[in-house]
Amino acid sequence: MTASENVGIGRRILSVLRRSLWLLALIGVALAVAWFRVWSPVPVEVVQVERGVILEEAFGRGTLESQREAAVGFDLVGRLSEVLVEEGSRVTLGQEIARLETDQAQAELRSAQTGVGAARASLTRLAAEEERARALLATAERDAARTAALFDTGAIPGQQRDDANDRVRIARAELDRVLAQRSEATRGIEVAAGGAEQRRVAIVRATLLAPFDGLVTRRLREPGDTVTVGSTVLRIVDTSRVYVNASLDETLLPKLALEKPAALFFPGTAGATSGRVTRISWEADRQTHELLVEVTPERLERRVAIGQRVDVRVELARQEQALRLPSSAIHHDAQGPFVYADRAGRIAVVRPRFGLSGKDYVEVLEGLAEGEAVLSGKASTLQLPVGRRWVAAQ
Repeated sequence: MTASENVGIGRRILSVLRRSLWLLALIGVALAVAWFRVWSPVPVEVVQVERGVILEEAFGRGTLESQREAAVGFDLVGRLSEVLVEEGSRVTLGQEIARLETDQAQAELRSAQTGVGAARASLTRLAAEEERARALLATAERDAARTAALFDTGAIPGQQRDDANDRVRIARAELDRVLAQRSEATRGIEVAAGGAEQRRVAIVRATLLAPFDGLVTRRLREPGDTVTVGSTVLRIVDTSRVYVNASLDETLLPKLALEKPAALFFPGTAGATSGRVTRISWEADRQTHELLVEVTPERLERRVAIGQRVDVRVELARQEQALRLPSSAIHHDAQGPFVYADRAGRIAVVRPRFGLSGKDYVEVLEGLAEGEAVLSGKASTLQLPVGRRWVAAQ
């Protein structure tokens, strides 16, 4: 064999070896891809079916209100002299909180009191005149009686008898006049006393008093302002008797009941304030289809502002020692909810029957046992390959 033939054979062998290496490389890549996509374990997140508390809650957002609030003002017209409290001031029942100018009322009271004094002096004078008139009438009646007796015996002429009778009529008329003036003076005293009492009442009404213990939330008038009947000077609320008006979806009505426990979350605070449902509206909003539910805090140990926003969670149902599963482990498809579970070391689709659904957990009624592993991808929407082996993600 010549050298040229040997070179040709060597080249053919090298060519075969190159093709074989490419084929082996392709086979290796295919085997690697098959390993990773078919036979290698899938990294998953694992949670176990456990027993614990499941709490079903209804979420709503509302505003803080007071069970007792008042828009206080005067029941007469006048000019404000003083407003004795500021917004945010605490007031007690009967405390003076504002006053009207009373200079004119004081002057009218003094005038009325003077009128009462004058009427009483006039009444005293008329009493003396009445006594004198009665004495004159008695004297005239005695004279008339004597004159009549003398006339009957013929001792005196008829003229003297007539004069005596005229004096009796004049004395009686004078007494009637004095009695009429006294009656008028008595009515004058009553009128003057009533006027004085009205002035005193007006002065009392010119002072505004707090109707209950509470907090001044608004000051709507300032000294010098003219107020009318019904105009509001201050708004006062009782912060010891507050509640939250929360809006809840009307579909929750069958599960709502009075005295249901609730948690209140105020803006800017991490903790919850416990409360209870104290009223459920009988009418739903026709546009939003929401119900107003009144929730009263059991104990409020923080500063609050009437009208502020409050988030409410009302407890609808509670299950102790229930077999439960995190809500994040449940997936849904056209057939309904399902979970990925471990079956002999491989990923399987299981469709349990669920019960009570809470914020974080769902009750498992059947299809899964306590301690079983439920699998999830690293993202909540990631689908897992059924039948593949799995390994817990690090």
